[in-house]
Amino acid sequence: MKILIIFIIILFISIYINYDLKYNNNFQILQLSSNKISQDILYEKNPIILDDNINDIEDFINVVMPYEKIYKNKFIYNKNNNVNQNLTNYLLIYNSNNTPIDIYISHPRNKIQFNWSSSNSNNYLISNYLINDFDNINNTQFVKIILRPKQTIILPKFWIFAINGRTTLYTLFGFINYFVSTYKSITK
Repeated sequence: MKILIIFIIILFISIYINYDLKYNNNFQILQLSSNKISQDILYEKNPIILDDNINDIEDFINVVMPYEKIYKNKFIYNKNNNVNQNLTNYLLIYNSNNTPIDIYISHPRNKIQFNWSSSNSNNYLISNYLINDFDNINNTQFVKIILRPKQTIILPKFWIFAINGRTTLYTLFGFINYFVSTYKSITK
């Protein structure tokens, strides 16, 4: 009986991890107001640009995405000329500046275009590629998004991004995702 229970638990965890490591094969960017976000939309694993300005991003995360995290991290991003790959369940790029900033995103299938190095955190991987021209990032399809002040992008796991400016990032980890992202960040 114990073996059956252990087998069922291992089967459940492996199915969950298999689902968790997949990304949406379609390249689609959603643009919604914050009151339209639901679990179903988040599980589609497409980037979401929020139409409305968010004055209190912490409150937004706690109200709109309470079940999407077991661990949350906030930090200031100030690395220009880097291409990164999100390792967290959701990366919220919040423009806390008074001026617009340029965000470039690319589908996870383009990760083979870059050499990834280990990161000093489990939030994202950093590419060895340095951006000289934001209009041509390693001959890879990137979409440029101009993020207005107090506007937010929700970037799902494994999406590639580059930010031309200083901004605030919030990373949301799930239980299994925390361990998987830590493993990926130290083995690259």
